[in-house]
Amino acid sequence: MKEKKRNYQIMSGELAEIIEWFESDKVNLDEAVSRYEQALKLISEIEVYLKSAENKIKKISTKFE
Repeated sequence: MKEKKRNYQIMSGELAEIIEWFESDKVNLDEAVSRYEQALKLISEIEVYLKSAENKIKKISTKFE
């Protein structure tokens, strides 16, 4: 079954949770590496999402110029 595409709010919320974890006193090295990888993946996904949104907005804007 194909995974449902996540929206910006969900992805940014997940990233915020990871950042909060790093700011807590619960950090251990093994989990830190895993969460760092997760954060990088989320950042990449967010960048793609935002670029897509920007392109859609530009496309819509050109229709009304």
